[in-house]
Amino acid sequence: MNKEEKMAAAAHRRQYFRVTPEPGAPVRVDINGDGFIEVIKAVDISEGGIRITVPHRFEGCHVDQPVSLIITLPQPVNKQFCLEGKIKHVRNDSFGVLFTKLDDKSLAFIRSYVGQWYKKRTVWETLQDLLGIKR
Repeated sequence: MNKEEKMAAAAHRRQYFRVTPEPGAPVRVDINGDGFIEVIKAVDISEGGIRITVPHRFEGCHVDQPVSLIITLPQPVNKQFCLEGKIKHVRNDSFGVLFTKLDDKSLAFIRSYVGQWYKKRTVWETLQDLLGIKR
């Protein structure tokens, strides 16, 4: 990836707020790619993508590889939907997936989930999230 592509990728990452699912209410992800299929939990999710962790590396999993996803959002949204994505980074057991085909209905589900997540946060927690301050 050249310098311009890295800058564009960094700008995209900052475009959406990422939220971390609550431990007792995980976001389930069924991911299917060329040569692998897994059912796992999301580390974080935004309108633009999702990050997942698996206890092992996917064999044959490569950056820019297309994947199919079934995402199940917990209460209060409680919705399941399918979409397409592309693996954007692979770091040890962590995978970042950029959503490439996200219909309006699925986007609305994710927006609702992110909005509900932020409603549970204190003002200080929200400010820390917006400023990228680690807790």
